[in-house]
Order: sequence, then structure tokens, then C-alpha cells
Amino acid sequence: MKTVFHVSSPDAGDQQHAMINVANLLADETVYSSGDVVIILANGAAVRMFVEETTDHSEMVERLLDDGVSLCACGNALAGMSATEDDLIAGVAVVPSGSGELARLEDEGFGYVKAP
Repeated sequence: MKTVFHVSSPDAGDQQHAMINVANLLADETVYSSGDVVIILANGAAVRMFVEETTDHSEMVERLLDDGVSLCACGNALAGMSATEDDLIAGVAVVPSGSGELARLEDEGFGYVKAP
């Protein structure tokens, strides 16, 4: 199984809800198994969920990374807020374009979940 969760909301509560949904997926043995690929892709203002000094979710982000979830932030959105890869929580990857990455992942057969 390959699944991408797309987060674009600037609301911290929505961002937390998205990460809880991913944690719930990981805990659901009826659909998730070791070797499955799960990605959270943040674009727009949602990239703040991965920026160390603007997030309230550091512990949850680190837990998801420890669980093998790939976390990606849109490079365009980061540039728009004058942030760089160095500002991200360690382990979060930058993709050039969030929309482009979503299109690529869907083309590769990833299931798409629009998070709040």
C-alpha cells in the first residue's frame, strides 16, 4: 500500500488532525503492514507544521518520522515564507513543488487522502 496525505490548511488543529489520521492508519493492522509507504505532504501555509520555530507539533512529527512516515514540505511554500530546509525539523524533506509532487505520487499509484 502507498498512501499520501495532503495537508494544506494553515490551521494547527487541522494539521494535528491530519497527523492523528496517519497515526491511526499505522495502528490499523487490517490495512497497514510493514513495508507500506505513507507520506505526509504539506504545501501552502501547512508547511509551518514542519518548521521548527513555528510548529506546535514537534513531538508528533518526530514520532511519525520514527514510525517510518515520510514527511515532505513544498519548497515553493517555504520560499514564500522565507524559510529553508535548515528551518525544518530534522528528517523532513523538501520537494520543489507540492502540487508537482502530488501529481507524481498519484501517477506512481499512491492513494490520495486530502487531510483537513
